[in-house]
Amino acid sequence: MINFVVVDDNASHRKRVVNTIVSKMMSNQIDFKINEFDDYSPGLLKTIKDERRNTVYILDLELPSGDGIDIARYIRNECNNWISPIIIVIAHTSLYYEAYKQRLQLLDFIGKCNSVEENVAENIDICLRMLNVEKVYRYTYKSVDYTLPIDSIDYVIRDGRQTKIVTYDNDYYQNISIKDIKALLPEYFIYSNKGVLINFKNVDKIDWNKEMVYFKDGKSEYLVSRSHKKEIDEYVMVWVCYNVYIFIINFTIHLHVI
Repeated sequence: MINFVVVDDNASHRKRVVNTIVSKMMSNQIDFKINEFDDYSPGLLKTIKDERRNTVYILDLELPSGDGIDIARYIRNECNNWISPIIIVIAHTSLYYEAYKQRLQLLDFIGKCNSVEENVAENIDICLRMLNVEKVYRYTYKSVDYTLPIDSIDYVIRDGRQTKIVTYDNDYYQNISIKDIKALLPEYFIYSNKGVLINFKNVDKIDWNKEMVYFKDGKSEYLVSRSHKKEIDEYVMVWVCYNVYIFIINFTIHLHVI
């Protein structure tokens, strides 16, 4: 369960943020709850005290009775919570530096004039990584409900008229196209061949000469084609940069905690 606390006195803008959260979390199939507030209030402070575990804060900088920095300061200093990600929404870019120099370990600043939905969605991905939330894939096959931890899936492959989902210890089937299941899985499920998606997080190495994928659980399969090498190489660069960024964020938070 992930708790979101959204504070914004502009109802229209707050709705855009909330709708993005709902869409993103439903696509990730993760349970969540959203608490909405339009100002710095006693109800908000109570929620901050009660909801300390797996909570993400999205705070408007300018509020009628205070500002997002006051709330962030309360979260960090009064509640001694240096774990929860805090995202600040700013109407004017001139306020970035004033907010940044408070040294409250803020995850990001989102401009109201920019693509709010895209920025919120990208930050949610980062928050899920920071909070180590386990994503699951839920589906129904032949009247049986299945819930698979996404990180347990090594690859997905078209098998006749069905799609086979291969985990570290079992095989599962679903009546769905590769294109449709890719839309339901995280972005690190990438095409390695026609009709094949590999979970890049579970890949140990790829032998392009043998067209073999070696997985971290010891499994090895002929799943790659040289026609997809450029696409995979490009993703490797993005993956490395992204993980370096996450490492820096977590390391900085660790310094605050100790």
